[in-house]
Amino acid sequence: MKGYASLGLPCVALLAVACGGSGGTGPTGTGPDLSYLALFPDHFAGIVGSHVTLQITARDRSGVAVPDPTLTFSVSDPSVARVENGGLVVALGAGSATVSASAGGQDAEMTVYVGDSTYDLEALGPPRVLSANYIDLSKIGRVSRFRSTVGHSYVDASGETCRSMKHYYEPKAAVDWTKVDVYAPTSGTIFHIAPDGIAGYRVLITPRDLPVMQVQIFHVNLDSGLVLNSWVEAGHHIGTHASSATTSDIATSIGGKEVGTLLSYFDVMTDSVFAEYQARGVSTRQDAIITKQERDADPVPCTGEDQFTVHGTLPDWLVLN
Repeated sequence: MKGYASLGLPCVALLAVACGGSGGTGPTGTGPDLSYLALFPDHFAGIVGSHVTLQITARDRSGVAVPDPTLTFSVSDPSVARVENGGLVVALGAGSATVSASAGGQDAEMTVYVGDSTYDLEALGPPRVLSANYIDLSKIGRVSRFRSTVGHSYVDASGETCRSMKHYYEPKAAVDWTKVDVYAPTSGTIFHIAPDGIAGYRVLITPRDLPVMQVQIFHVNLDSGLVLNSWVEAGHHIGTHASSATTSDIATSIGGKEVGTLLSYFDVMTDSVFAEYQARGVSTRQDAIITKQERDADPVPCTGEDQFTVHGTLPDWLVLN
């Protein structure tokens, strides 16, 4: 079916940890009494079928680290997840569940948010789940349109070619680009971090409310402490734009880029976020989007993800007032 995409993600190794309980009497697992038990992160968003391997931080009554404590696990909703030997949490069905761990008189918890591995765009339309602007919009002068010829070709598995199916954000001329703040556009898990070309890191977030979605923010200097599998809340400061040598950009997709469907950021932001753009003179979400039909009628040459050398006749930029 058109618009029906799968995330296609591998199993995830999770460094899991949440602050421990009250230090009651009588250990609930075997081994020494503990003063501290923790799982990182305390929240995780993933799709049905994803695996999460929990790793534990534990300390005994003298504060010395206890390697490999013996734990007793429970899950609040066994239809959502189960815990296998070695602390492997397996996502079974859509919903949320609390995974509890006990050892040496201490308790720790993490919350797992599980979503379906597919989303039917044709039936449901674009999911408007990104509830915070990802960038300090007051410092931005213009935004490239979806399917523009800004930057390089960036396409999905749909068969479209030679178009940029993401958005570039160019700061105003007087702004120090490395002082432009970047925020989490949704509550969710930092699922991937990788060096990004000439500057900064590419950060991928899976939203709590729709884990099949991927949100990628490019060229970020990450705040200290934010690592793979960190949990962020919508609007949480995650870093700054990395360099004046390249603009900031964001891509959103149902499923991974290589197997899924890229969507305009403007199609998946909430009405309250879009209101910030309306205040800057953007009348409709469609103003930021070149349709497939429009781009097909005004084709531009490219090879793979080459830089564009021909730009066509359609306006590439949405200028903010």
